Amino acid sequence: MSTVVLATSSAAFEQKVRRAFGDEVNGSLQRKHTEGMFLDSLSAAKQLTSENPVIVAIGPNIPVDLALEVARAIEEERPEVAVVLVAEATPELWEQALHSGVKDVLVPDAGDEQIRLTFSRVLQSADRRKRNLAIESGTSDSIGKVITVVAPKGGVGKTALATNLAVSLAASGEGRVALVDLDLQFGDVGNTLGLDPEHTIDDLARVPGGITATSLKVFLTPRDESLFVLCAPFSPAAEIPEAVVDRTVRLLGEDFGHVVIDTSAGLNEATLGAIDLSTDLVFVCDLSVSALRALRKVIDALDSLGVTEPNRYFVLNRADSKVGITPSDAAAIIEMKIDIEIPSSPIVPRAMNYGSPVVEESPHSAVASSFESIAGLFLNSRAERKRRFSFGRAG
Repeated sequence: MSTVVLATSSAAFEQKVRRAFGDEVNGSLQRKHTEGMFLDSLSAAKQLTSENPVIVAIGPNIPVDLALEVARAIEEERPEVAVVLVAEATPELWEQALHSGVKDVLVPDAGDEQIRLTFSRVLQSADRRKRNLAIESGTSDSIGKVITVVAPKGGVGKTALATNLAVSLAASGEGRVALVDLDLQFGDVGNTLGLDPEHTIDDLARVPGGITATSLKVFLTPRDESLFVLCAPFSPAAEIPEAVVDRTVRLLGEDFGHVVIDTSAGLNEATLGAIDLSTDLVFVCDLSVSALRALRKVIDALDSLGVTEPNRYFVLNRADSKVGITPSDAAAIIEMKIDIEIPSSPIVPRAMNYGSPVVEESPHSAVASSFESIAGLFLNSRAERKRRFSFGRAG
């Protein structure tokens, strides 16, 4: 099986890719001559994927319209295969490529480092897509009961939502809750909940013999008998391997009724790793046009990566703000219905400063009621999620 198939008539480009990777490619890369192949996009897709590659790179020297037709055919016939388009990148081409299932665009004159980065990134993306397709077919050994809060930028209420959601779920009586702070540089979940953690996720990277269900519990900070928190590193310079995030989320998902994950703004490897293991995604945004458009880009990026299995919810924060944009405008920009609207309230930042979530500090307020409603989304659907996801223990 070839990991990468180059669909191009350019022997020079093949040599360029081989040079970029050196001995790493060995027999895992092959070039297929494209003369006459692109006359029928479906036939071309079958030929290019006949040996089950992970990546098919189309171009250079292939007309863009034909390349995109073949990319669409591969997306339909073999969605587990990632397509890279080798062409001069423009905003218009990126949009066309995205809608054709292309995972990345590489310019023909890219240097060695850019070639390595592009193919490495797409290989990781393909692995994530494979795991999500396995979930759809019921063969994954991943986990369930994981709720990841995603926001396109800071300041839109992500941490307030994650902490109040976790506290509400813990108070429901439906089992213990784990709250994970994956804003690895500037996470503030611990302060928001008034905690003084002795350990953080940074400590897990140095556990002798690897992380186990037993050792993981040592690093959790209990808030009460139902809520346990894994705090962000004390130092923003800490580097947390993706394998640590993956192993941690899997083990917590096996042991807790709900796992709530707060993330950093936008998408990074830690966030994508958590999303891969999530049953539910909560997108949160306010009525800022820039934030709404950024969130739409985040959603498009997840679609292009094949991350379509988790349930999706859209929470609009400060929904009553008078800024010239209405909730209906926001829903149109995001292209999702709004599941919960959270009103503006000064008690939210005040409660966060005091280290006490709104649902406890002002339980009868309108904003606390909104947070409780978000928790209700998952309490009501929990039995259904358990039926949908049947997982074995991770090795």
